[in-house]
Amino acid sequence: MSTKTNFKRIALVAVAALGLGVLSSTPSQAVVAIANVTLTGANGTATIAQSDSRTGATIAVTWLGTVVTDSMVVTVAAKTKPTAAAAYPVGYLSVSDTSTSVGDGLVIGVGATSAAAGRTGGNTNIIIDSVTAAARALASSVVNESFTSVKQVSGANTYNSLNLRLHMDPATTRVAGTYVYTITATPDRASGGLQTADAKSIDVSIVIAALDLTASAVYSTAVMSSAATTWAAPIPNSDSSVSVSNTASGTSKAVIRVSLRDADNAFATAAESITATTTVGTFGTSSTSSIGKSIVLQYNATDVAAGYKDLWLFADGTSGTAAINITTTSVTFAAKSATFYSTTVATLVAVAGTNTINVGSNTSSSSNNNYAPIWGLAKDAAGATVRLNATGAAAVYAYSSDVTVISDSGTACTYQSATGYAMCPLTGLKAGTANITLRNLGTGTTSGAIISNAIAITVSDALPATIKMAWDKATYAPGERAFLKIWALDAAGKPVSNKTIVALLATGGVTSTSTFSNSTTLPTTTDYQLQSAVKSLAPTLLVDSLEPVYIAVMNMPVSGTSVTVTAKGGSGVASAGRVEVTATAAITDNGAAALAAVTALATTVASLKTLITTLTNLVLKIQKKVKA
Repeated sequence: MSTKTNFKRIALVAVAALGLGVLSSTPSQAVVAIANVTLTGANGTATIAQSDSRTGATIAVTWLGTVVTDSMVVTVAAKTKPTAAAAYPVGYLSVSDTSTSVGDGLVIGVGATSAAAGRTGGNTNIIIDSVTAAARALASSVVNESFTSVKQVSGANTYNSLNLRLHMDPATTRVAGTYVYTITATPDRASGGLQTADAKSIDVSIVIAALDLTASAVYSTAVMSSAATTWAAPIPNSDSSVSVSNTASGTSKAVIRVSLRDADNAFATAAESITATTTVGTFGTSSTSSIGKSIVLQYNATDVAAGYKDLWLFADGTSGTAAINITTTSVTFAAKSATFYSTTVATLVAVAGTNTINVGSNTSSSSNNNYAPIWGLAKDAAGATVRLNATGAAAVYAYSSDVTVISDSGTACTYQSATGYAMCPLTGLKAGTANITLRNLGTGTTSGAIISNAIAITVSDALPATIKMAWDKATYAPGERAFLKIWALDAAGKPVSNKTIVALLATGGVTSTSTFSNSTTLPTTTDYQLQSAVKSLAPTLLVDSLEPVYIAVMNMPVSGTSVTVTAKGGSGVASAGRVEVTATAAITDNGAAALAAVTALATTVASLKTLITTLTNLVLKIQKKVKA
C-alpha cells in the first residue's frame, strides 16, 4: 500500500471522528429555535352586552419542536382600556383548532373559567385538545373552555400550530372603546422552564362600539288604551276608541304606551326623547299629574329597562276631537285621536230598533246583547257624542206617550261605546201602541230638556197563528250567499214580538229540493228565537229587520235553475196554521250565461270584420285616385 493511500485513509478516519465528536456535543435537552416561531393576531369586535369567542380577537402560533419535551406557552395580559372603563376585563383564551399541526401534541389549558364544567378558576392543568379531529371538535363545540393561558406540547421534530380566540371576562362591566391585550408566546423546556429571553409578543385589540340608541320605526310602537288609570292592552294590540267627558279633573282619561325598540327589536338599547302633542286635552307623566298639551319627555333608564313609557291623557274642559301626535328623534307614529265630549246634550236623535215589543221587559239579553227597542244618539254643541251627563249618570232617558201601554217615564238608557248610541229598554204593559221619545233628563218632566223625534212602538201579546217564509232575493248567482227569513204571524197577519217560540216548526225544520254549497245547510230544529235588528247598530242579524224574524244563512247551489224550501208550522202555532209554506228562488245558469257571452262576442267580432273590410276597400279606392 502506498504512502499516499495511507494518508487518505487516515484523513477519512479523522473526519469521521471529528463528525462523531460534534454530534456527541449536542445538549441532551433541545431548545426551540426562536427563528422557527411565528405569532400573529387579528383584532376583534364585540358589544357591551356580548364578548365571547365569536366576537373576540384571533391569535395564531406556529413553531417547530425538536423533541417531545418541547412546548410553547401562550399567555395574555391586559394593556390598555378606555378611560371610562372602571377595570380591565380579564382576557381569556379558547382553543379554536390545531388543524395544521404535523404531530399529535396535546394542548393544555391553565386556569379554567367554564361555569358549565363547574370550574371557577385556579391553576389546574386541563387537557382540552389534541390534533385529532374528534378531540378538536370536543374542545371547540362541547367543552368550549376558556383559559388564562394555554400550553401546547410538541412531538419529536414536529411543526405545531395553535389557533386561539381571545375574549373578555363577561363578568366585568364593559364600556365602548378599544381594549388592548398583549399576547406572549414563550418556549418552555422540561428542564430549564420558560425561555423568556426567546419570547415573542404582539398586541391585539377588541373594539366595543357604542350602543346604537336609535329607535326603529319597524319595531317601535305607540298604542292608546281606553283604560283610564291603569294600562290595559287593547285586543288586538291596536289603538282603542276613546270617547270621554271633557270635564277637567286630576285623573287621567286614557293612556298611550310608547315602546321603543332598536333595529334588532331589542328594547334594552333604544332610547330617544319622546314628543307628544294634542289639540284637545293634556298629557302627563302619571295618571294623577297633568303637564300640558305639548311635552317632551326623556326615555330614561327605567323606561329602557321596562321596555316602555306611558303617556297619560287628561281632559281640560275643552270639547272636540283631539288630534294626537307622538314622535321621537327617529320615529313618527301614526296619528291618534280621542273624543272629548261635553256633558251637556245639544241634539238627541231616536232610532227604532223594532216595531213590536212584548208584554214585559224588552232589553238586551245573553242571546242578543245588541238588541234594543230604541236607540238614542246624543251629541253636544260641537257634534261630539255624549254618553254621560254632568253628574256622571246616563245622558239619554226614554219616555212613553201612553204609560198604560208602555210604562217607561224616564228610564235610563245604556251607552254602547261600539256604536256611540245608547240602548233603551222598554216595558210593555198591554197590547197597543205608544210613541216613545228620548230626553237628556230623567226627571219625568219636559222642562229644559232636549227631546228627540218620536218612534211608534206596538206592544203585542198575540200567539203565532201562522208562519211565513221568504228569501231575501228572487234570483241568485250559483253559490251566492242567501238569507232565508222565517216569521211568526198573529191572527191579523202581523209579526209577533221578539221572543223564542218553542215548536215554531214541525219536526224536520226546513227541507229543500237542492243541496246548498260551501257546507251550509238549512236549520232542522223546531225552536226559534225571533228578533229585530238594525244591522249598523246591532250586527247580530246580517240583514236589517224591524220586525221580529229568524234568519238562516247559506250558500246557494252551484248548479240548477231554482231552489224551493218547505216548512210546516209546529205545535207552537195555532192548529189551523200548521200547514206547509214554501219559498222559491231562481239560480242563474252559468252555462247559459257563458253561451250568451260567447254569442255576443261572436256578433261583435263579425261587426268588426265587416267594418275592417269596408275601411280596406275605401283605402284602395283612395290609392287608385291618387295614382290617377
